[in-house]
Amino acid sequence: MKLDRVDKSYGGTTVFRGLTLEVPSEGVTALVGPSGCGKTTALRLLAGLETPDAGRVEDVPDRLSMVFEDDLLLPWASALANVELVGATRARAASLLAELGLAGREDLRVASLSGGQRRRVAVARALAYPAEAFLLDEPTQRLDAESAAAVLSAVRSHAQGAPVLIVTHDPAVAAACDCTMRLSDADRPS
Repeated sequence: MKLDRVDKSYGGTTVFRGLTLEVPSEGVTALVGPSGCGKTTALRLLAGLETPDAGRVEDVPDRLSMVFEDDLLLPWASALANVELVGATRARAASLLAELGLAGREDLRVASLSGGQRRRVAVARALAYPAEAFLLDEPTQRLDAESAAAVLSAVRSHAQGAPVLIVTHDPAVAAACDCTMRLSDADRPS
């Protein structure tokens, strides 16, 4: 997956000018940088949710799975139902939730779960989809170190060699990835 000399602006604010970013074809890659430098925009461009003003998005597989910055769960549905939405069997959904420390909470409505529990449901849903690449925006936000480690372990286990790009502000998460790419304010025009 690659952004090739991409320009992107929103209104009068330029996010990127000439950004090139190539995600390794396998393994877990961290995308780090200060708040507001365009990490989420880079994910959205790769996912096809945004269109570059100039440049190209290349080599993106057809089947992507994404964890968004906001959980985007159905609050009235159970944790299990939210994971089943992507076509997972009940058994697979329950297994993923248990792996992420949510055993016994599968049938609870998402609205009744804590922020960290909802985050893990969103990760379980992304991992349940048979994707060829995973784009994860702050998948460990609102999680303690033990839960974050469980998320990273599950990502490695279920990505099965597919490329994974994780946006993170957490140095421990970045250190646990196979490689790190950095965006900075220097990547933005002044």
